[in-house]
Amino acid sequence: MTYNETLSYIHSIPKFVRPLGNEKLGRLLNALGNPHSKLKYIHIAGTNGKGSVCAMLSSILTAQGYRTGMFTSPFIEVFNERIQINNENISDTDLVLYTERVKTAMEKNGFFVSEFAFICAVAFLYFYEQKCEYVVLETGMGGRFDATNIIKSPLVCVLTSIGLDHMEYLGDTIEKIALEKCGIIKQGAFVISEQNREVSKIIEESAKRLGSECIFCADAKKTENGFVYKGTEYQMPLLGEYQKDNGAAVIETVFALRKCGVKISDTAVKSGLKTVKWPIRFEFVRDRVVIDGGHNKDGIEALKKSLTGINYGVVIAMMQDKAVDESVKMIADGADFVIATQIPIPRCKRAEEFGEIDKSIIIEPDYRRAIDLGLQKIKGDMVLCICGSLYFGAEAKKYLKYTKK
Repeated sequence: MTYNETLSYIHSIPKFVRPLGNEKLGRLLNALGNPHSKLKYIHIAGTNGKGSVCAMLSSILTAQGYRTGMFTSPFIEVFNERIQINNENISDTDLVLYTERVKTAMEKNGFFVSEFAFICAVAFLYFYEQKCEYVVLETGMGGRFDATNIIKSPLVCVLTSIGLDHMEYLGDTIEKIALEKCGIIKQGAFVISEQNREVSKIIEESAKRLGSECIFCADAKKTENGFVYKGTEYQMPLLGEYQKDNGAAVIETVFALRKCGVKISDTAVKSGLKTVKWPIRFEFVRDRVVIDGGHNKDGIEALKKSLTGINYGVVIAMMQDKAVDESVKMIADGADFVIATQIPIPRCKRAEEFGEIDKSIIIEPDYRRAIDLGLQKIKGDMVLCICGSLYFGAEAKKYLKYTKK
C-alpha cells in the first residue's frame, strides 16, 4: 500500500463494532504477540485536557532521556501525529508497514475491530518494536470500554477535567460519565485527578475499590509564562488559563512516577514543560489570531476565562452533537462579533442553524471566507478567536498557514 492507500484503508474501517468491549482487540493483539503487555504506561482519560497532559508528560520523559511513546487523537495536520516517539511523528514508511502487518493479522484471523482499536494495535506494535521505555496513552472518548483500556497495569492513571460530552455513549449525567472515565483505574496503580469537585467522591470510591491510591490536585496559579504549583514555578508556552490545572496533574503524575521508581529530575520536569508543544490549545498562530480546540461547554467556559480582559471577535464552527446553544451563547457574551461557519464533514452543524440561537450572529458557510471576514473585522488591539471544534481548528490553522498575513 502507498501512504494514501494506508489512510484510506484505516478510514474505511467501521467506527464502531458490536459488541462493545475489547475481546476482539485482545485476540488481534494476541495474534501479534501481545505487544501491549510488554510496555509501561501512563494512561490518561477525561473530557478536556487529555492531549495537553499527554504532551507535557511526553516532553518531560523525553527530556529525562527515556524513549517515550505517545498515542493521542485526533490529529491536527497529519494523521501521523497520533503516534509519536520522543515527540516525533511515526514516519510515512513505518505507518504503512505497521498498518499492513496489523491488517494482515486481522484479516487472516477474522478479528475485525473498530477503526480506533485498529490504530491502537498499530501503535502498540510500533511502540514495542521501537523499544519504548514508557508510553503516554490517551483514551478515545471513554474509559471502561475504550480500546486503550486493553492494557492491564499502568503505572499511573490520570483523570483530567470531567464534564458533559459524548452523552449518547457515556451517559446523560456527569456522574455516569465519571464512572465510565474511572474505568481506566487499575488495581495498585496511582490515580491522579484534577480537582473534579462534582465527581470527586465517585473517583475516590472507584480507586478505593481497587486498592489504588488516589491523589487530587491542589490549586495551581497561572502566571504570565506558565504556572506555580505547590510553591514551585514552571515556565510553559501553552497559554490557556486552563493549562495550569493540566500542569498540576502532570506534576502530581511526576511525583507518583517517582514513587514507582521512575527517575525524573527537577531539571527534566522544568525543561520538558518549557519546551512542550501542543497545537490549537489557545495557540496564537498569528499576531492577534488565536485558535482554541474547546468543543464542548466546559471547553468553551475554560476558553472564556483565557479571554478575560481581551477584546475579541469569534469565528466558530461546532459539531452538531455538542451543547451548541449553550457554548455559543457563552462565547458570544462579551464578543464584539460572532461569525458562524462550517467545515465539510457530516457531523458539523450547518452555519445557518446558528441564526436560530442569536439573530446577531453573522452567517458564512464557507469557513475560509468566514476567517477572512473575521480578519477584516478585528480593529486595534482586538483578537480574533477561532474556536468550537478541534477539526475546525485544524482546518483553520492549515488555511492561515498557507495564506498571506
